[in-house]
Amino acid sequence: MNRTTSLFSVILTAAMGTTMAAASQATAMEKQNSVPDNACIATTPAEQIALNAAKNEARQMAEATNGGLNVYRAEPAMHGASVQSPCEMLEAETWRFTIRGGEPTAVVLSEEYTTLSIVTVEESGRDRSVTLEYNGPIDEYNQ
Repeated sequence: MNRTTSLFSVILTAAMGTTMAAASQATAMEKQNSVPDNACIATTPAEQIALNAAKNEARQMAEATNGGLNVYRAEPAMHGASVQSPCEMLEAETWRFTIRGGEPTAVVLSEEYTTLSIVTVEESGRDRSVTLEYNGPIDEYNQ
């Protein structure tokens, strides 16, 4: 009886280990395949601070260009976590944000966007340059 129980335990442990390893490998591959190569990723506290500052600079540029907060609001992603913002990393410490926005009530209540702002933020030490590449109607933007 003890041999049967021991043998069953060994087989069950091996089967579970194989299943768990396969599941974790599939999850890791799914994550790897779902993140674009140029996604804005911040892995250290310093990178997180820099990316958040860049996101804020880009949003503020869009807000100022489009008449201020009384007439314009950027999409919710520009107010949340930096890694969830509409961002692509062009190179180390250079980010491009594609910001949708519009009239504040329309944006907040029904997610209606009319304006697209493309803003590039480049950090060099303590200096940051912010460049507005495009600002205008969403339907007129051609990449």
